Amino acid sequence: MKEFGTLYVFGLKKILGQRLVLVSLLLGVAMIFGWNLLTFASTGYYFNVYDAGDRTVERQIGNYGAVEAMGRDYLRGLSGQLLDNALMEQLAAEYADSDTGTILSNLDGYSPFSYLNTMLGQEVTAQRFYRDKVRRFEVNQEECLLTDQEMAYWQGKASSLGPFTLDYAGGWQAMARDSGLLCQVAVLLSAMCLCRLFSEEHRTRTDQLVLTSAKGKTTAFWARWAAGCSFAAGLTLVLSGVYILVYGGFYGLDGFSTALRLWSGGTLPLHLSMGGFVLVLLALLVLGGMAMGGLVMLISELLRSAVLALAVPFLLSGITVLGLFRGQGRLVEQVASYLPFSRISTATLYDYFLVPPFQLNAIEFSVPLYVLLALLFGGLCWLCYRKYQVTGR
Repeated sequence: MKEFGTLYVFGLKKILGQRLVLVSLLLGVAMIFGWNLLTFASTGYYFNVYDAGDRTVERQIGNYGAVEAMGRDYLRGLSGQLLDNALMEQLAAEYADSDTGTILSNLDGYSPFSYLNTMLGQEVTAQRFYRDKVRRFEVNQEECLLTDQEMAYWQGKASSLGPFTLDYAGGWQAMARDSGLLCQVAVLLSAMCLCRLFSEEHRTRTDQLVLTSAKGKTTAFWARWAAGCSFAAGLTLVLSGVYILVYGGFYGLDGFSTALRLWSGGTLPLHLSMGGFVLVLLALLVLGGMAMGGLVMLISELLRSAVLALAVPFLLSGITVLGLFRGQGRLVEQVASYLPFSRISTATLYDYFLVPPFQLNAIEFSVPLYVLLALLFGGLCWLCYRKYQVTGR
């Protein structure tokens, strides 16, 4: 065990000693911060302005940050209030008001206000809102390729959801919305730092220094493998911490316990809070990053090429972003949905497939899947390592 620890520390230092690691970390931080800065400074966010003189409503371009602040201040004023009939009537009355109507029209990201936007001129009650938007799960079963068991599963989840307590959760919503950006940054930067971990030994033949030692075969391999997976997890955790701090600085971190279904984008009837959903995505990102790091190290050893090892995650990322897996049938779509680039995104909230025979939803099944994939890639890499590095010389 002592030899493993020594070789593990040596392997980790070797990875961290690359100048590319610091560059990757700084690049990741700059991309996360820059994206938020660009978003808040951008224009093109339309909102309604009511002119009491001629009783007309016009659409104007406003600064995103200013409009977000309007909604944030309004929702914070309602923080902690249970969404019952009295509050729903209040919201409906304010929705028609000239001043607060401007605010409410920009709160469609929250399901009660999205609901009000579709119920203008109609009777609005909290019971009707819960029945129509919260405790009912309805999708086009044939279009979504769902089985009867899957429909029953999600209908059961939706029917057991309770009432909402209003709160502002813009920071957690924004983190969930942009989680795909964090995934791209963390996974691809990790791959850049790990793609040479095994292939470099083939090029420089420095592996002979390890293979001639008494503990140089199995122990050396798994120590290096553990160092690579630890680095992928560590870089992801660091960037995730930066991610939370940056988004908290721009939006605030209040509303962690706000129900996920209060967010109109939370179409999956899960018993999670908005903050809890973000933490689940970040946990999956750490596991998915380790699995993708394992794949990169496997290709690096198998093909003895850092370039090809780096090309694979970039290729998978591009295919996912372009949506080339869509429309290829349920099996292809379901398998592709477990790529971290698909799973760590708001697309997870539209993944209604269950995994037979376990009847686990996509989030539940992703945890053991990523762990098993990391171990599988490690085992395959060990076989390649033994075939060439140990017995192939």
